Amino acid sequence: MISRDDRREAESQIARLIHSYFYRLDERDLEAVAAFFENAAWHISPERATHGKAEKLAWLRENTPAHDAYLGPQHLIGNVLVDVADDGRTATSLSYFIVSQLVDGPGIHVAARGRYADSFALRNGQWQFTERRVHVDRR
Repeated sequence: MISRDDRREAESQIARLIHSYFYRLDERDLEAVAAFFENAAWHISPERATHGKAEKLAWLRENTPAHDAYLGPQHLIGNVLVDVADDGRTATSLSYFIVSQLVDGPGIHVAARGRYADSFALRNGQWQFTERRVHVDRR
């Protein structure tokens, strides 16, 4: 059984991993984004999944539009709920995301919103994604 302190530390490390993904994505550091899923399945939609870093990177390069730093999309994440298993070796999380983008003229465009359902494993002392399921609510 995992101790309360170890559970809190694991929750903190996993939340940092989730947030780091978004920072790298907004910076368009596609290599780093793909590396988060080196040993993981990433379910882009119910019909499509990528497995491993190379496949994820290829998908990102094909589907991530170039942009200037000012108008580019920004990913906002909230309501991150992390559950660490009693063995302290695996965990799951649920979170919401909103993708916003500045547009010409006043206002901000919501490009997408949805939820992530993630799974993690502790490997060599580091938490890593093992699976991500994307549920887009609206585009």
